Amino acid sequence: LPISSRSFRRGRRTAVLEESIQQCLALVDGEIRKLAITVSRPRSGSTIVAVDPGELETVLLNVILNALYWIPQSDNERRLDIRISKINNGQRVKLAVHDSGSGVDEKDASRIFLPGVTRKPGGIGMGLTVAAELVSEYGGSIALTRPGKLGGASFEFDVPIRK
Repeated sequence: LPISSRSFRRGRRTAVLEESIQQCLALVDGEIRKLAITVSRPRSGSTIVAVDPGELETVLLNVILNALYWIPQSDNERRLDIRISKINNGQRVKLAVHDSGSGVDEKDASRIFLPGVTRKPGGIGMGLTVAAELVSEYGGSIALTRPGKLGGASFEFDVPIRK
């Protein structure tokens, strides 16, 4: 608490979901090109969510960076697929991030959001923990689906749409 901003209150800021996705992909565009990954994403739209843009992009970037690490570890076609859909009668939006990487080991699947769980050399295992906590702060949840839609990992999380 002493190092956090006492004036920060969730729900005061909003983000345009499609813009946040584009910004995160732009940050890693060099790596996507270098690894020759085909990316599918929403190309248009203006889904306004009641989420701080920095926090939304923290969650998105974590899942995307994990995908970029694991995609080359597989012999599958190199693909990343990001989808959005409205849920709960249009009150929330679900983001799904699918990759064609090596996926998550069965032994790790139930623990992947716990602190310290990682298979990345030099990783500290906090990225998905932070992502899960941020999503939870907005009344949502994040989940891993096995097997993933593209053969690797599939992560889905939901956030509130601005009222």
